[in-house]
Amino acid sequence: MFPRSQFQSIFLVVAGLVLAACVGCHSPDSVRIGFVGDLISELGAGGRNGAQLAVETLDAKPGARYELLVQDDRNDPEAARAAIASFASRGAAFAVGPMTSEMAVAAVPEANRRGLVLISPTATTDELSGKDDFFFRNAADAPAGARQLAHVLHDRGARSVVVLMDSANRAYSASFGHAAAVEFRSLGGTTATEIDYRSGNSLDFADVMGRVVATPCDAVILVNSPGDAAIVTQHLRRVVPKVAIALSPWGANVQFLQVGGHSTEGAIALQAVDLESPLPRMRDFVSRYRERFGELPTTPAVQAYEAVMLGVAALDRGGAKALRATLSVPGEWTGLDGEYSLDAHGDARRALHLMEVRNGRLEALRP
Repeated sequence: MFPRSQFQSIFLVVAGLVLAACVGCHSPDSVRIGFVGDLISELGAGGRNGAQLAVETLDAKPGARYELLVQDDRNDPEAARAAIASFASRGAAFAVGPMTSEMAVAAVPEANRRGLVLISPTATTDELSGKDDFFFRNAADAPAGARQLAHVLHDRGARSVVVLMDSANRAYSASFGHAAAVEFRSLGGTTATEIDYRSGNSLDFADVMGRVVATPCDAVILVNSPGDAAIVTQHLRRVVPKVAIALSPWGANVQFLQVGGHSTEGAIALQAVDLESPLPRMRDFVSRYRERFGELPTTPAVQAYEAVMLGVAALDRGGAKALRATLSVPGEWTGLDGEYSLDAHGDARRALHLMEVRNGRLEALRP
């Protein structure tokens, strides 16, 4: 026999393993929802948390049970495709993600082949716009925001811009960056210089910044991650402090503020959702998210929550077999910060929010 203390230890270990195995377990007839993203990135981690809160919110209501199936794509196309195959084989009704445009471009052909509806909260490349496929999204495509940002900079007096783009997520950065440059030129801007770099361990940031600073301009548009955007902003404030700084929705979140510190003051940005929206449903979400995860939600968290709710609302409206057809009917849907619409190709028409960093916060520039 085991000594009492040893038996208790074994019992606790076994009980812990059983509990871990049963987290998220439901009856066989529960509705399974996939989530795929790079779980070590803010996009992926925030998106997973938002999707998890959505499932928990749904499960707190009487009726159907829901289960979230989480897959890490590690920002690797093969892993993204494997995640889609896994969801399909496990009977997922639909999947939320991928969270980057690059991974979405890689995953959509597999989703089409498997007949699995994907709803991406954040993949906004125009490479996936206007297609008759299984890909849907609840965020406006990248060029719409790019054109809006170009107008803001031109209206504020900029006549020459540099557009700095991270090609590690080229499907998004090229869509946004090129559209911003084209729109700026069409408004009468004298120059719009596009500069590419690729983030990663081998990146020589000094070389990147040398190329940016060597290009005379009134403003720099950053189409990169929050961390990279913060580092670039710090450098620009030291070397060319009068240059205006603008961010794509990719980089405009709390990590940019935390890493960039005081250097971020005055930067303007577009956000897909207004986290400061006074609407009761947004305030309730922010409160519940903070209580659940111990931090304020990011934009990806909001959008992933909405994506789950969009998919479930469509299931309730037309059933699982008609999910794609239901989402393909042009119509209005409800988001946390307002209404948005989907067209016949599953592309969202949605207002983007112009923000400015003031006193360490992204504050909406309201009319």
